[in-house]
Parts: sequence; structure tokens; C-alpha cells
Amino acid sequence: MSRQLRRSMAGTGVGAPARRSVPRPMLRTELGRHGRGITQFLSEVRSELRKVVWPTRREAMHLTLLVIGMSVAVGVLLGLIDYAFSTLFQALVR
Repeated sequence: MSRQLRRSMAGTGVGAPARRSVPRPMLRTELGRHGRGITQFLSEVRSELRKVVWPTRREAMHLTLLVIGMSVAVGVLLGLIDYAFSTLFQALVR
């Protein structure tokens, strides 16, 4: 009987009797070992960091200035919106 058919007939009392779940063996037994895991993790981190393409000093400076500029622009925009709403609210309250 297919799995979908068994599922659709599960509440009807028809079909195969319910089975108990069989305990499965742990698939990744190396996770239980201690000691080697930290060393392996650090060596893999080191190898991944060697693959990173780091920006040049000039690129990093330009990107930093871009982030600062965008932050200032968004701050000014939000300040103007806040000022407009507070002025509108004060006009409505009076």
C-alpha cells in the first residue's frame, strides 16, 4: 500500500495496523567524539578565510564612505519626516 493511501486511511480504521517507530541508529557518530572537533573547526575556518577575496584599502575606504553617506542621508530624511509629523500633530492639537 502506498504511503499516501495509508495516510489518507489512517483515521478510518481501515488498512494496515499502526506500527511503532523503530529507533534509528545515530547517523553521524563523529559528533559524539570530543577533542578533535575544535581543532578541525579552527582548521576549516582558517582554510575558508584563505579563500576570501578581501577588498583593497581604496575599495574599503570608498565603501565605508558610501555607508556613512547613506546613513547620514537616511537620518536627514527620517528627521524631516519626523519634523513634518510633529508639526502636523501640533497643528491638529491646537
